[in-house]
Amino acid sequence: MKRFGRFVAGAILIGALTTAGVAVAGVNNPASNASNIPGRGVNEFGMTVANYDGVPLDFTYSKGFFCDTSVASTATSKCEAGATFNHLPPAANHQDPLYITVPLGFTEPMNMLQCPDALVCVSHPGTIDLTRLEPALKPLYPSLTDAQLTEALKNFAVPGHDHFIDDTNQGRPEYWNVEVVGVTSPTTYAAIQAHRSVSYIEHLIKAKDSTVVGPIPTNLFLYFAVN
Repeated sequence: MKRFGRFVAGAILIGALTTAGVAVAGVNNPASNASNIPGRGVNEFGMTVANYDGVPLDFTYSKGFFCDTSVASTATSKCEAGATFNHLPPAANHQDPLYITVPLGFTEPMNMLQCPDALVCVSHPGTIDLTRLEPALKPLYPSLTDAQLTEALKNFAVPGHDHFIDDTNQGRPEYWNVEVVGVTSPTTYAAIQAHRSVSYIEHLIKAKDSTVVGPIPTNLFLYFAVN
């Protein structure tokens, strides 16, 4: 499985993580599927749409999210963007990446995102700590003081997004590590949606496309099987 380089770069990660398409609806409370165990989500059963090798498919979730709490995070979910995990989830002996593409600086209609803004997507966290990205995000918030921006990023609502994988794990459920790819151009985003593949995203990054940022590592894992 080919992996492409990691880049932690500026992006305005805005909006709320939500249900999409055939996804089982959550609610627009960022803590809706957090449990009383740090870094764990409530076990939920549901589906979302995804992209693999040029075709759409479905994810079926049966466990809540996992965030490696050995990575410092101020979010209520204990999830963190800008730093990778140190430890795999319990009983996991490997992981495959789940790339999520996020529109940055523009909005997509609800019916055009697999997890659109408005609700919390099944088995996903509602918030994430973005403070590690603060130096790059600062120019995007000129009206905020450093202290105000830091406070805002500590428990930020996870943005709406689409899902991309480059391996199906033979349809077996497992924890998948989330890596974020930000896209600043609606035209580029439409092309990514049309191609439905990690290989196309990889091509854009290798070509140093200025409208694509990532992948940004996280300590977040989602548990699902590919249908």
